[in-house]
Amino acid sequence: MYDDYEFLKVEPGDDRVLRITMNRPEKLNASGEVGHGEQGRIWREFDDDPDMNVALITGAGRAFSAGGDIDAGNGPAEVDTRDGRALVRNMIACRKPIVSAINGVAVGGGLAIALLADISIASERAVLMDGHVKLGIAAGDHAALVWPLSIGLARSKYHLLMCDRITGKEAAEIGLVGKCVPHEELMATAEDAAQRLARGPQFAIQATKAALNDWYLQNIAIFEHSLYMEAHSLTLPDAAAGIAAVRGKTEPVFPGAVGSHRY
Repeated sequence: MYDDYEFLKVEPGDDRVLRITMNRPEKLNASGEVGHGEQGRIWREFDDDPDMNVALITGAGRAFSAGGDIDAGNGPAEVDTRDGRALVRNMIACRKPIVSAINGVAVGGGLAIALLADISIASERAVLMDGHVKLGIAAGDHAALVWPLSIGLARSKYHLLMCDRITGKEAAEIGLVGKCVPHEELMATAEDAAQRLARGPQFAIQATKAALNDWYLQNIAIFEHSLYMEAHSLTLPDAAAGIAAVRGKTEPVFPGAVGSHRY
């Protein structure tokens, strides 16, 4: 059932836990075009799999996921926004619980997966950041929907506009993730959570998740607005300048800082 995945390593377990690993460690699990598509469709296939009760997702090596692969020409400007919509909507619609083990850097689409998981557990080595604005791009993906419900509007505005890095410990303290543990305990903690959920009363678990996710569904227009703004911002000179600066490892100079490209 899961044999056609390239970016994702998908391992169904006899314990009814589907273990998913973003598996491109040499690129910090940056996804690229193929990976973006797989990150969206895996949740529908997992939801339809009668043998799996829970999904546990992490990243290979020292990162969770560095988002899109800008160096390979598969960064934000080249990715169809339908993939981003599928990722967010399919995770929200998935009836079964998802556990994320955030083992390192989590950015972009990787951060969306980390935070949309029902049980999010971060290592003390984890680093979370929504860097859209730093690239000259509006914060689309998941952030405008998920962050205010997790940490409040004031903190969301601060972190999404300033693009500051957040450690795993800080993320747990402000409520952005469910829990932070020492790095060496991360996978054991995530495995324990996944297996407890897999052995639990499935209707009760799924019904509770569905009710809680109504918070997302009641505010889904905010996500669609942010996704449209992200797509539009990609057509403006600021995005080109920001992406070029990342590729060239320089500080960006945004034309919009002194130009007429205002919202």
